[in-house]
Amino acid sequence: MWAGKAGGNLGRTSRHVNNNSICMELEGRSRFYTRPLACFTKQMRDTLLTASLAILALLGSGCGATCDRIEKDRKKYLERVAVNEDTHIEVTIPFATADDLISRQVSKMKSMDIDVPGMGNLGSYFGKLSIKPRRVKLRAARENHVGLRLEFDVRESGKKVFRMSVDTEIKPKIDLEKGIVVIGFGPKDLKSVKPRMSKGAKKDLGGLIYKKVPKAARMFVPRKLVDKAAGSVVSFLVSSFYKTFKDKLLPKMGDLSRLEFQLPDVPARKLTIRSFGEGGGGLRLLIVTDLPVRKGIVPDDEKPTLLPDGLIGVRTSGSTLAQTANWAMAKGLVPDRYDKKGKPRKDGELRPGLDWVPGKRPMKIYLWDLDKPCMRVDMGANAKVSVNGDKVEIKATDAKVENVDASVFTKASVWFYALWKDAIKMSKKASSEMKFKVAGQKMVSKVVMAELADDELTVGLSLVAEK
Repeated sequence: MWAGKAGGNLGRTSRHVNNNSICMELEGRSRFYTRPLACFTKQMRDTLLTASLAILALLGSGCGATCDRIEKDRKKYLERVAVNEDTHIEVTIPFATADDLISRQVSKMKSMDIDVPGMGNLGSYFGKLSIKPRRVKLRAARENHVGLRLEFDVRESGKKVFRMSVDTEIKPKIDLEKGIVVIGFGPKDLKSVKPRMSKGAKKDLGGLIYKKVPKAARMFVPRKLVDKAAGSVVSFLVSSFYKTFKDKLLPKMGDLSRLEFQLPDVPARKLTIRSFGEGGGGLRLLIVTDLPVRKGIVPDDEKPTLLPDGLIGVRTSGSTLAQTANWAMAKGLVPDRYDKKGKPRKDGELRPGLDWVPGKRPMKIYLWDLDKPCMRVDMGANAKVSVNGDKVEIKATDAKVENVDASVFTKASVWFYALWKDAIKMSKKASSEMKFKVAGQKMVSKVVMAELADDELTVGLSLVAEK
């Protein structure tokens, strides 16, 4: 899930001395962390130290105003609120993927015998009639609804004769607080629907039964009479479907086709469900969060696309990723303060913030130091995405200190950090795990692919049974 519930210690600081140079490295283990790396020579240190001492000699008091301004800046940053109704995360589930999961369970159901009244003497030529659930398919429907098609095989003496299907539309149950969406039906959802039979159902059943009539009896039992009886069977199934199957067949079929999934771990404020296409279509979950996201994503309602190989797609904006990291820090899921050695501390001087601003070096790190001499440092970097095991990892490249808001002495000192140049590395690890449950069988997702383009991250997930 995007923010994850990582917590725990966030790293180590190490120093390596080699050829009069010093390297500092901070490694994080949270799902969202920064990892700066700096190397500088003895000559550079001596030069900076001389310059800093010279500037210090020129300074007097007067840092209070700067600290007040930096503190107000930090407070303003923390008090940002959601500014738009953009979609922040889009989850696309191919119908074919969902159908396969559901049908594996439904196909295990046993046949149910059918007792058709009013057959008279012809009933003796009919073997045992039964109905066998075949599968349940998801279909396109109006907004915030899901279409379902239930398919059955109608059998005579255990042999399939024709197929029957029922279409309905249901409204999924959504619990945003728990992040759960449930797609399923009950017998009442099928109370007013009428089944459809496969083409030639009457003829196929009539022909099968007529073959069972002894040749000597066929002059007394003409084919038309048998076809009429077969028609009665079909008519019975159409008119009495709900009454006949509501107590035994449909409840169990509903339980076995129940699909439940956990949304990405974000503070969701709104969820819209849309669907498109039929067999080659899918279900889309459009999530809006409470986060102060600069820019979300634009769902392609005209020509929505699916990822290859039946993968579940999760698409989000870079801004959503950054604000989810800030939310995780605010919730205490990951450390939110560091000392000047880069070590997480509850009373650390540095307070970080993450952002994503489209353009050059879109990944941003903001650092506030509210202790004298106060300062704010802004760093930017380009992003590179990769898949590490079953996690998505975003690393920074071409990082640079972009802005410093501090007193003269602090400005001179902070450019020391500018020597990190491209060696600054910021990495965000976001678990894109989604959990599914089909008829009680738990499934977990595994990251298969990830790509970053146009300030949007797209992740492809496959599903495996939970061990």
